[in-house]
Amino acid sequence: MGFNVIRLLSGSAVALVIAPTVLLTMLSSAERGCPKGCRCEGKMVYCESQKLQEIPSSISAGCLGLSLRYNSLQKLKYNQFKGLNQLTWLYLDHNHISNIDENAFNGIRRLKDTVKLTVLSLYILAK
Repeated sequence: MGFNVIRLLSGSAVALVIAPTVLLTMLSSAERGCPKGCRCEGKMVYCESQKLQEIPSSISAGCLGLSLRYNSLQKLKYNQFKGLNQLTWLYLDHNHISNIDENAFNGIRRLKDTVKLTVLSLYILAK
């Protein structure tokens, strides 16, 4: 009886059980993946001092804190932070931001800490 169970487990039945488990693990890892060059600690993402000119698009929707300090960001586009509605803090200081679309921060409602910006000249882009 034990030998038959082992033989059954070594066949396609195991593949049917293991394949979905592996796939789900891969998908959840990709969802929680840390953007290249960034450091992630739990739900906090630190993309600092990377000379970024664009905000990484692979930031998890569950992100609670995002630091983009000391980069080369120049503008914040329409819906720039779309999908990041769980953010409680956002640091954008020490960039070169001079243009911010009036709808750049749409959907971010939970910010508890002020959005930190350091800009020399700031222009709000009309719709």
